[in-house]
Amino acid sequence: MSCMLRVIRSLRQSFSGPGEYKLSGPAFFLAVFVLVLGPGLARAQRWERLGPPGGIVISLAEASDGAVYLGTPDGHVFASNDRGEHWELRGRAGDGLDGVVQRIVPDARNRSRVLAAVWFRDSRNGGVFESADGARSWKLVGLKDEAVRALEQSTSDPRAWVAGTRSGVFRSVDDARSWQRITRADDPELQNVDSLAVDPRDAQIIYVGTYHLPWKTTDGGKTWNLISAGMIDDSDVMSLRIDARDPRRIFSSACSGIYRSEDGGASWTKLQGIPYSSRRTQQIVQDPEEPRTLYAATTEGLWMTADYGETWKRITSRDTDAAGVVLLAGKGGQRILAGMTAQGILRSDDRGNSFLSSNNGFSHRVITAAGADRADRGRLLVRAEGHGGKLIESSDGGRSWAEIEGAAPPKAVERIFPSSTGWWVAYTGGGLARFDGKLRTWRALGFREIVPLRRGKQSSRRLPVSRIVNPQVRSVLEEGDRTTAATDDGLWELAQGGKEFRRANAKNLPVSVSYLAAGAGSLLAIAGGELWRRDSKSDWKPLAAPQGGDGLLWTKQSPFAQDQVVVGSERGVYVAEADGRWRLVSSGLPAIASGPPAFSGTSCLIGMTNGGLYLSSDGMKTWKRIDSDAERSRVGAIF
Repeated sequence: MSCMLRVIRSLRQSFSGPGEYKLSGPAFFLAVFVLVLGPGLARAQRWERLGPPGGIVISLAEASDGAVYLGTPDGHVFASNDRGEHWELRGRAGDGLDGVVQRIVPDARNRSRVLAAVWFRDSRNGGVFESADGARSWKLVGLKDEAVRALEQSTSDPRAWVAGTRSGVFRSVDDARSWQRITRADDPELQNVDSLAVDPRDAQIIYVGTYHLPWKTTDGGKTWNLISAGMIDDSDVMSLRIDARDPRRIFSSACSGIYRSEDGGASWTKLQGIPYSSRRTQQIVQDPEEPRTLYAATTEGLWMTADYGETWKRITSRDTDAAGVVLLAGKGGQRILAGMTAQGILRSDDRGNSFLSSNNGFSHRVITAAGADRADRGRLLVRAEGHGGKLIESSDGGRSWAEIEGAAPPKAVERIFPSSTGWWVAYTGGGLARFDGKLRTWRALGFREIVPLRRGKQSSRRLPVSRIVNPQVRSVLEEGDRTTAATDDGLWELAQGGKEFRRANAKNLPVSVSYLAAGAGSLLAIAGGELWRRDSKSDWKPLAAPQGGDGLLWTKQSPFAQDQVVVGSERGVYVAEADGRWRLVSSGLPAIASGPPAFSGTSCLIGMTNGGLYLSSDGMKTWKRIDSDAERSRVGAIF
């Protein structure tokens, strides 16, 4: 029979700062894929994104042929050829899994050519990347060691490009083939560039927005002038927009508000109407049909003005964090596409009076927890950013998603575990709750410990006293009529029908248990950084860990050999041979960290931290990578 494995793609996020995006908690970018395998065949017949729809949009741009490109925080670039009705994943800009596609600029002369400004979260590097085939394949074309945050093409001289990086401004006059620094490397002010604008009449006139006020050159970078009169000091300038009719009129958005200049940046007027709480405006876009109309993508929704910024009104809900906007012409009239950092793409066909979700084909959600029902393979539960802490459930294998009926969990959910009667959730700050399917609510189960207390200083008598603790739950394992929870404060057990967890008899086992799994008539655990095993009716005993297998991550009972243990470490996957020695699993599998695998028949599927998915169809003897570079991401879980 065939097997169906669901893979939760993930990318851990932690990045914040001026002009950057911040995600709360241990976040994962989720695309649930279905891989259909024939019996024993190492071939992927079909990959399919299942959702939930929407996700994080970092950049949005329209090409001359009407194609719309969308950049994400892990290098992925999506595209739409029907004005945002449908999206498809095209490729990845950069080899790393942490590349933020901060800016996408389609070449004005070549509809298939796209350039992107990319920076990597785990380093100060990045670069300018180019695609000649509509974002399907990418190559680095410059500034390899620079975190590129801004990129613009000159209108008057399309062979001229300007890039802004953490260390300054660079320019290319040969169509992005070579780049020259046009700011001094030792200039402490002209660094940390967040935005750029090139005068449409003269490629020598360049405006630069930094973490600390705006600058201007009129001679291609030979000399620079600070242009901050009227602007609040120490303003991080996140976007610059030159008026389509009068290039001396410039709009800028900063952390201190939105400004307008009527004299080429010599002086600025702060515009009123957008509240201080919405001050982080990632982009300002002007309507090409009606230049008096502008749109501001802010941290509290998309705003619009019809009078050059004198008055503003919010046209999306306050809880939408807008990252970008494009205005599309067409037979049906103008369409507004707004990219959000949680809801994905919103579209409007009535000039912003109403918006609809437009995420067909775009699934790039931030997921902080996910689980799959073992009894019903079509039932999935996730906690997705952008849903106010509510959990999203699918009962048809990801074809459709809806918020789980009933009250939302009272605390942030860190992990989700399947239960024979529903779901378990572990809270970020500690504690565990179970979903009551009848009452459609979450019921917390306490962890009660009985400890002896000495009655008095002179007394040797100890009286039992109970106390409630709130441990961090790492794993939940159901076995028959007993449920075991592995926590940072030891093992705990819940008897069938019980209302509280009690500390389990775990003699010898270290207190902190990071992983728990069922073996062949036994339990396996990683506790205190070591590998442990407990057979029925016996105490926990340590197992000799693989030499060189530093940093144990997970352990499983192998289905391919009797009593064989498999462990994942920071330096690869190991299996225990019959003679007790450990063998590093290789033959196509890299010796790096991984997540827990999934088994089916003679097949094993595992995700490695290099972003690759590897499949063995011969009992873990040989391996083959089965995903493409375009889809490659860190794997959060496989079901």
